[in-house]
Amino acid sequence: MSGQERAVTRLEEYLRSARDRAFVGRTAELGAFRSALTGEPVFTVLFLHGAGGTGKTTLLRRFAVEAERAGRLVARADRFEPGGLIPALLAAVPPVAPGPAGPVVLIDEFDQWQPAESWLREEFLPGLPVGTVVVLASRTPPGLEWTTDPGWNEVLRVHEVGDLSPAEAEMLLDRYAVPRRRQPFLLELAGGNPLALRLAMEAAGEDDEVRLSVAQAVVRQVIGELPSAAHRQALEVCAYAEPTTEAILRATVADADAVELFRWLCELPYVECGANGVQVRPFVRTAVRTELRWRDPQRHEAAQARLAEDAPVVETLPRPEFDVAVRDALRSWRRPDLLADNPLAHSRMVAAAETAAEPVEALRGVLQSTLDALGEDPRQGKPHRALIATYLGGAPTQEAAAERLGLPFSTYRRHLNRGLEVLCSLLWRRESTGLDLI
Repeated sequence: MSGQERAVTRLEEYLRSARDRAFVGRTAELGAFRSALTGEPVFTVLFLHGAGGTGKTTLLRRFAVEAERAGRLVARADRFEPGGLIPALLAAVPPVAPGPAGPVVLIDEFDQWQPAESWLREEFLPGLPVGTVVVLASRTPPGLEWTTDPGWNEVLRVHEVGDLSPAEAEMLLDRYAVPRRRQPFLLELAGGNPLALRLAMEAAGEDDEVRLSVAQAVVRQVIGELPSAAHRQALEVCAYAEPTTEAILRATVADADAVELFRWLCELPYVECGANGVQVRPFVRTAVRTELRWRDPQRHEAAQARLAEDAPVVETLPRPEFDVAVRDALRSWRRPDLLADNPLAHSRMVAAAETAAEPVEALRGVLQSTLDALGEDPRQGKPHRALIATYLGGAPTQEAAAERLGLPFSTYRRHLNRGLEVLCSLLWRRESTGLDLI
């Protein structure tokens, strides 16, 4: 062996040793990979997905080391290169006899392989011998072509690579000998994101300089280029309003399709979807706010002020309570103090209304526009008139409203109940879906 070869070997060993010392957590992913190596349970493809900087590439390096120690042939493909993929991948996986010691194929940045994904799924991977272990790492989860296919469903295991736990993040800082007094600040900036943690550890300067340096790196490496100014504004809104809903986007991002923006946010790997809306992961939220404050202080302040005005706290009511709140709001039409306490004043439909920012006037506007829509339906003329006479016309009692309409009380009550039923359904549709009324 030449001196150059010995140097390369020593450098590889040094790099591997340093990476081993810095590796923390990922117990579930390591367990799944080791089970795949032993063939218990039998499966072929392990699909890792997670936001940028969560350590997917680091995991693949660790898998490669473990596979080599187990005597397995390892083939790695780290980046899709048009025109050169197929021959390179075929050359990296030479023919081997079927058996438990098949090759291990590691493919990084799989979300960039879309031009060849169908070929990989339908031709290349099925042609590998039984006993092969394949690991795909992507920022996005597997598509329906993987998860709904009965065949792939049997051999595919999906793991989301999330942030490190607080204990694991502290362990990582300890392994880099970060003083304990410094750790709370770094954890505040980076949370459990491994990339952000390393950036925070390596950044030099005062706290504000470190904060900005980490924020700029996260915006550049994790968020990357955005499709449009509206998408950037939607992400900024999401970093300030937690959780963010379609209604909040409609109220804060002008001249944009709130439905499309909300769906786009849901698909981002660093955004978490919940029952009440979406929110970005803490390290991204901190980065977006810090970078915007540095880049455009006035816009940062305006974002906070506008959200305070246009995006009140949104309350989600079950349907029965929602219907009760509608009736209470109609009874309180002339009582602003009671309307202000009505749960609908903080509903999604009111937050999204293109009317005065003041909740009482916004609620009145939503009720009035929905009543108007009801009145335009020729099938609902009588119920509409019963509603107006009862709640907006100033009749002191229902008996007086029936007399004003010239109806027997039982007939009036039937029309009123029908009007309330239809009105509540229209408002519920507006609240739950954000769609136009009719």
